[in-house]
Amino acid sequence: MKSFSTLILLFSGIILCSGFKPPKNSGAPNPKNDILYSIYGGDVNKMMEGERRKDSIARPYLYQNITEEKKEETSTVDDESNIKEKAEIMPTYIAGEKALQEYVKQNAVLVGDSLVGVKANIVVKYYINTLGDARYTKILKTDNPTRSFDVEVMRIIDGMEKWNPAKQNGVEVNCYQTITIKFGE
Repeated sequence: MKSFSTLILLFSGIILCSGFKPPKNSGAPNPKNDILYSIYGGDVNKMMEGERRKDSIARPYLYQNITEEKKEETSTVDDESNIKEKAEIMPTYIAGEKALQEYVKQNAVLVGDSLVGVKANIVVKYYINTLGDARYTKILKTDNPTRSFDVEVMRIIDGMEKWNPAKQNGVEVNCYQTITIKFGE
């Protein structure tokens, strides 16, 4: 313990003898010693204006007004906010209306419940996007609310071939389509 106190006395003596003095102005730096202050005489607005001018000469690319032409997104492939109920030219099944009815008839037989004599008429709504795909199937009305019919209807709609998309003012648009699928007939 004695050696520790001796050590502290020795360090404090060295510090006092060396003439260590803390800085007088320990607060904010003196602005008169600042280079920008000496150039612009303390006027902050003048200083900022002058420095901006110098910087714009040194790096003009930072101060150029770049105006890019905004490109409008014309792709409305799966834009659910822009789906028409009716269009000038409604979507048509590529293989024809008769082929659509035949496709639905062939695929509506696969449900196990329909083989046991259970019948169901299901009205389904979906939309045809601009690529001709049937999307977002929604069941509007059903005679028999069995889960297996709903799943089967979604499978039938998803498995359809391409459609010719609807057209409005000569532009392809997303458009709803509604059909009735009959099970057990």
